[in-house]
Amino acid sequence: MSVLGIVAEYDPFHNGHLRHLREAAAAVSPSAVLVALSGPVKQRGDLALLSPYARAEAALAAGADAVFALPVCWTVRDAEHYALGAVSLLSSLGATHLAFGAETADLPLLRKAACLLEDPPAPMRDALRAALDEGCGYPAALSRAAGAFLPENPSLLDRPNNILAVCYLRAIRRLDLSLVPVVIPRTGEYRSDTVLPEAPSASALRGALRRGAWEQALAALPPASERIVRSTFLSGAVPDLRRLDTVLTDKLRSMSREDFARLPDCPEGLDVSLMKAARAADTREAILAALTTRRYPAARISRLCACALLGITADTLRDLPLPSSALLLAMKKNPSLTGSWKNCPVQVSAAPEWLNSAGPADRAAWRLWGLCAGMPAGFPCTQKLVTA
Repeated sequence: MSVLGIVAEYDPFHNGHLRHLREAAAAVSPSAVLVALSGPVKQRGDLALLSPYARAEAALAAGADAVFALPVCWTVRDAEHYALGAVSLLSSLGATHLAFGAETADLPLLRKAACLLEDPPAPMRDALRAALDEGCGYPAALSRAAGAFLPENPSLLDRPNNILAVCYLRAIRRLDLSLVPVVIPRTGEYRSDTVLPEAPSASALRGALRRGAWEQALAALPPASERIVRSTFLSGAVPDLRRLDTVLTDKLRSMSREDFARLPDCPEGLDVSLMKAARAADTREAILAALTTRRYPAARISRLCACALLGITADTLRDLPLPSSALLLAMKKNPSLTGSWKNCPVQVSAAPEWLNSAGPADRAAWRLWGLCAGMPAGFPCTQKLVTA
């Protein structure tokens, strides 16, 4: 029995996601499709536009059989650890294949890059240190150092989906898994400000929805996702970023120098800069703008802010075990499903019992999303498993 695993955010689920899911399913012909979904807070440290349950419903309508929430301590991470947590979770749930997109859909080359990064030769390590000493951020420095050893495509790691693809392959190798990788060509332009109907940039799509550019945005969504997005916006169940600004600045201004120093991936100097920026700026975007540099990309600063809000410290992540249980958000009636995840305890609703066992960071993430979206106290315990 083949079980296809996909790692996704689906915020919102658009036509590009639908194409990816269909092409992956056509390549594998699986008995079930499992999705590991980012929860209330996503990989770049920002709040999801739509709730995890709304996004899981859209995925189910598009062909997924079950959707699980990836724990936030693995979601709010750099690409390497984000991929490690998601791949481990899908494997424990019974996935036999892993599908992912890449701008360079050359599996042998991506595998070569993964092996190179997992076991870098001494000259590459030296080149990486030199690039970091010159003030490059880690992703750019790694891309430059690895490029010299990838003559087929020296700029392979300059593209975001290529980076994630390589990280998925690194996770499979590091965990010694038998997962079969399935690479799907990524089309469209990741950084485009224009919403391309067939392959939109998710950030451009979210921006259009927040601006009320409905015709432009909805043209990029499959019918079921369009219905879910309309319903969500009409009900007002969307985070108000002004509330997030208030909560974030209040939290950062209440933190001590020692609190900032305990944040993960926050070297000396950056902790002081973040503390000063929080005292001078009153919005999240202003904080990011003040601190984003060549060395410290916006995503890294955003994740630091998210970790501060969720109480995630370097100590939290240092001894973090791989995901050992999963919150099920949505499921179809598929007899082959439950047998595949017998090795991973599954909670079927975000009831108080799950929140108590999930850990403080996940509780904080759901509470933060609910607060910013104007949900009543007790969210997400009021949410029900999506079925089809």
